[in-house]
Amino acid sequence: MQMRTPISAVAAAAALTVALGGVAHAADTLTVNGTPTDTWHYGTGNGYTPANTLVLATDAGDELDLRLHQTFFDAPASVGDVYHFALGTDPVSFDWGIDTSGTGSFDNVVASITLTRVGGGSFTYNPLFVPNDNSVANGSAQNSFRLNWAPINFDPTVNSTYTVQLTVDGLTGGSRTLTAVAQLGAGAAPEPAAWSMLLMGFGGLGAMLRRRRAAAATA
Repeated sequence: MQMRTPISAVAAAAALTVALGGVAHAADTLTVNGTPTDTWHYGTGNGYTPANTLVLATDAGDELDLRLHQTFFDAPASVGDVYHFALGTDPVSFDWGIDTSGTGSFDNVVASITLTRVGGGSFTYNPLFVPNDNSVANGSAQNSFRLNWAPINFDPTVNSTYTVQLTVDGLTGGSRTLTAVAQLGAGAAPEPAAWSMLLMGFGGLGAMLRRRRAAAATA
């Protein structure tokens, strides 16, 4: 099982070298909040800007893409591989993409997507099972899926963590795995205004403590 290391907000802006599937692919890069090479073409009105996509580019020129967003709305920027949503956000969708430009075709490619509510259920399906349902252009297959379509007890009113793991076998150089995380409620990144209030609160608390120390010193 792949172990994920949390990615800091600073590192989220950079391309990261990753080790996947137990095999180190030194030339593979994971770009956070990027854009698929073939853009998002799986349906009308889904080319949100910015794309805010996790883009795994392999050393052979293939690509795996994942992003999470509220259905019919722009995808939020992620912090590392984590997308934060307020409680009540429903439905939540994810978009997946597989680009076989490096391998040359989908002839020997096998894929699976595993959806998990941490501590509450898991579901796996084959995104390539009904190829006519996917959008294919320039060697890139894409589509979307909603978390509430899967039997994983999706509940937008409860603080929960959901993972979406895309695994693709048959690519040049071996299999690759890409994981995106949806965090509902607890752990969500504060809005800028909330950050300002927190900083003001910390500043006020510091000033109060300094006054108390000064009063104690002169007593």
